Amino acid sequence: MHFWTAGRSLPLPDINGFVLPVATPLKDVALVDSAGQPFTSRDFTGHWSFLYFGYTYCPDVCPLALLELGSLKEALAKQAPALAAEYYFVSVDPGRDTPERLREYVTYFDPAFRGLTGEPERLASFAQAVGAIYFVAPGQNAEGYLVSHTSNITLLDPEGRLHAVFTAPHTPGQLAGDFARILARYQSLVD
Repeated sequence: MHFWTAGRSLPLPDINGFVLPVATPLKDVALVDSAGQPFTSRDFTGHWSFLYFGYTYCPDVCPLALLELGSLKEALAKQAPALAAEYYFVSVDPGRDTPERLREYVTYFDPAFRGLTGEPERLASFAQAVGAIYFVAPGQNAEGYLVSHTSNITLLDPEGRLHAVFTAPHTPGQLAGDFARILARYQSLVD
């Protein structure tokens, strides 16, 4: 598969996941960040954005994914010190994950991580736009329920467009290598 631009083709990098042949602009995003401030699509521009969809009461995969993102952040800081990148934990459980709870949760893993939440309909629309899937199975306790969700890491480019999806299992080394291939291709397209 090739990406055609300015009369030339560039092969898509082989990663643990997939790179979109053409980056996809996001529809209007209207969420709230872990500081309680409005967050829109424009807030994804000017840097690479790594997003993980999960919830703070998750017993297993979410804490592990955030540890992996923290290690990825450290690896990228060494590999590309000038790289502008942000890391987001997008809650799929807005009923329990308030901005305050998200702030406490994400900063435990890294003080620079940001949590995002919002109205259920807006979260669902955003998740659908980037291919994240989640649901609450019926018949669970109303207070101690689990949320089933994908365990992908979504990558948005500096224009705030959906660029790639890293599928599980994740390792920081593999994520850093995969991102390096994506970045090299991206830079050759914008040069």
